[in-house]
Amino acid sequence: MKFFIHLGTNLEYFKLLNEWFLLSQGKKDREVADFFVQNFPWELAETISPQYEINFMSLREIRKKFWVDAFNKIEGIYYGSDNCEFLLARKKELVEAIEQFREFDKKYPPHTIRTFVFVTPYIWNALLPALEESLDYLNNLKIKNPIEVVVNDFGTLRLLTTKYTRLKPIFWRLIHKLLKTPLIDSFWYDVHPSGEAIKNKTSQEIEIMKAEIIKWQIKFYNSAEISLEELQNFLKRYDIERVALDYIEKRGNLYDNKRFWDFGIDLYYPWSIVFTWRLCDTASIENPSKGYYATDDICPRTCNRYDIFYKIKTSYYKLIQRGNAGFRSSINLDYLSEDFVKNENNRFIYAPFVSV
Repeated sequence: MKFFIHLGTNLEYFKLLNEWFLLSQGKKDREVADFFVQNFPWELAETISPQYEINFMSLREIRKKFWVDAFNKIEGIYYGSDNCEFLLARKKELVEAIEQFREFDKKYPPHTIRTFVFVTPYIWNALLPALEESLDYLNNLKIKNPIEVVVNDFGTLRLLTTKYTRLKPIFWRLIHKLLKTPLIDSFWYDVHPSGEAIKNKTSQEIEIMKAEIIKWQIKFYNSAEISLEELQNFLKRYDIERVALDYIEKRGNLYDNKRFWDFGIDLYYPWSIVFTWRLCDTASIENPSKGYYATDDICPRTCNRYDIFYKIKTSYYKLIQRGNAGFRSSINLDYLSEDFVKNENNRFIYAPFVSV
């Protein structure tokens, strides 16, 4: 499994990465934490957002479970937002991102040729010209490794396979179906068979029936579309070699190499998407009239400054909304098998903070 970093459309994160403030510095972890609290109090302070806490815990978990020197072996950068069309990186931002990417290569000499991956969200018609301008720029860019593009929209996939053919598509986590509801992990599996099903059954027979139902529930929640032959054939038809999965705790059987055949897996950690839609509650923080309407004009990117933290009954994960999407955290990496970790075709995509 190779190590990659995902940065959002906010270029400030790219600059922080180049100064090494965005990642762990070993014994200086707390200095990095203090830096964020002092310089980004509106977004990362512990009393406002759980992102600081999750960042600190996930950095420790990565070093403990996988690589002590993980952050010296970054194979590439994923840049852009995957959940909102208004966060699509325009050409001007991409030009600066490529400059920052090259600066990163110079400052921290690679042990391999690093890969730049452009992350795109779902796109509506009004933003197609901006998307095509960005894709055209990347398609004609002279760079050592082929540039890859994260696809969350079938229209974007068609553009890549018919027009911008030098770019390699990755089937990403919004378009690749996986049941992500945190309710199952919060309250675990419980069933209540209907009255007709348990009529004239003994208590022992009812318990056996419940156990059988729960067994099938667990199998269902540990499955993803990539295990379907129909989807595999579709991906092969368009020369797609990689598919993304969110990392979710308690889904150990989901991360089984046998399910994926020859496809590489982009494992996203530690924030998985629970939902995304056209409505943007974050935008209503500064403009309450936007609270119940889809964002349909120029977006001020309010989500670069705020998130909404939901208080939940459980204590082992965080649930927040940022922009038009909800995210849950998963820290514990014990649910990954050794075979999955040792597979060099798999990637570990680490997001230091929710990428918007």
